[in-house]
Amino acid sequence: MLQVIHDQFGTIGSILVALLAFTLLILWIAAISGLHEYPYSDKRKLLITALFIIIPPYALLWLAKDMYRQYMILKGKL
Repeated sequence: MLQVIHDQFGTIGSILVALLAFTLLILWIAAISGLHEYPYSDKRKLLITALFIIIPPYALLWLAKDMYRQYMILKGKL
């Protein structure tokens, strides 16, 4: 598999693909841990965690929304 990625993207491209995949994995884990900081009910946390695992882009969208919400709180607009 690594050989295929290297053949498709070259050396620099394969390093960038690996870095992107690693970054997305870290953000996905951050979204799951960030969810458990909120005072949601256990049932809702379980549902959202299941959605995060089944649909990984949903976790990244939730994380972006949460970051924007926190930004608005810091600016005093929310």
